[in-house]
Amino acid sequence: MTSLIKNKTLKSSVSGILILLIFIFCQNAYSAELFSDKEILDIKNEAFALYSTNNKKEALEMLERIPQNRRDEDIFVVIGNIYDDLGQRSIAIENFNKAVNISKKPYKAYYNIGCILLKKKSYELAKKNFEMSIKCNKDFPYSYYNLASCYIANEQYSKAKKQLIKALSLKADEKDFYINLAYCYKMLGDNKAALKIVDSLNKIKS
Repeated sequence: MTSLIKNKTLKSSVSGILILLIFIFCQNAYSAELFSDKEILDIKNEAFALYSTNNKKEALEMLERIPQNRRDEDIFVVIGNIYDDLGQRSIAIENFNKAVNISKKPYKAYYNIGCILLKKKSYELAKKNFEMSIKCNKDFPYSYYNLASCYIANEQYSKAKKQLIKALSLKADEKDFYINLAYCYKMLGDNKAALKIVDSLNKIKS
């Protein structure tokens, strides 16, 4: 008799869980339909405007109103950036990975994961993400720059130099690219080339 009662309790618990899961699914499906495509776009644009003016928490609150299945790559990336800014890196990476899963060329997501890993001094993992970012978009200069930063951290100045030259070919007015390239030349013992890069930097400043 005791085992029979336990069995009934187990069946009852399983049924309760199934009902709860169905309810959650229906609620999510219902909430996804609450917003039209135009409303989603309006929320996204307003949130991005808030984010660009450093109103991060307000932007996050707006973006999290959008159901998960209606979020695009850019929404996941911005949510990830906000969580990173708030110091919640694990949640940030979770959102960047969601962006990777729904995009064909998620260079922004890989780039941002790489930046977090670079801050954590996980240079090899950071390098892999910057390389994936470059594979997705060969014209994004900051992936080359941060890949170079990984090489500099490991004192691989020749490899860093190559990446910085590529970054400068894509964005010739970025001062940090010149500074790091001059440093690489200096560490490689080519002071003449380092001074030439510094002169180029001074021309940009003027």
